[in-house]
Amino acid sequence: MKKLIFALGFIAIAAFAQAQMIVPVKWDVEIKPLKGGNQYEIVATAKIDMGFKLYGVNMEDGGPVKTSFNFETLENCKDFGKAVEVTPSQTMHDKIFDMEVTYFKDKAVISHKVWVTEKPAKVAGYIQWMSCNDEMCTPPTDEEFEFVIE
Repeated sequence: MKKLIFALGFIAIAAFAQAQMIVPVKWDVEIKPLKGGNQYEIVATAKIDMGFKLYGVNMEDGGPVKTSFNFETLENCKDFGKAVEVTPSQTMHDKIFDMEVTYFKDKAVISHKVWVTEKPAKVAGYIQWMSCNDEMCTPPTDEEFEFVIE
């Protein structure tokens, strides 16, 4: 009986912790063809809750986790170039990390190009990101994406 009560208590605590998890950034990820037929652009649009900052793509290591594209599957295609901040980021000296950081408020658009060598092609991966407000930071979080290009 004690084990049952302990297990139910643990489940209740886990459920409460999950319900309290804050996700201040909502993502919309899409893929768009570019001129030429073999080039595509993955466009990730982030809607950022008021008071939070989403960290930029181009930052030095040693501070918050910067936003990044990470590819797990590249079938009949390859990534080229690097992630681009379509929405210009802002720069500030962050007191918590004691360094210059780049960040977005409200909205961010970030893109990355892929080159298709043969169709059908498949590209899958995730965008890793972190955000903070004046009181707390979210842990590094992944937003998964997957596209089949016919």
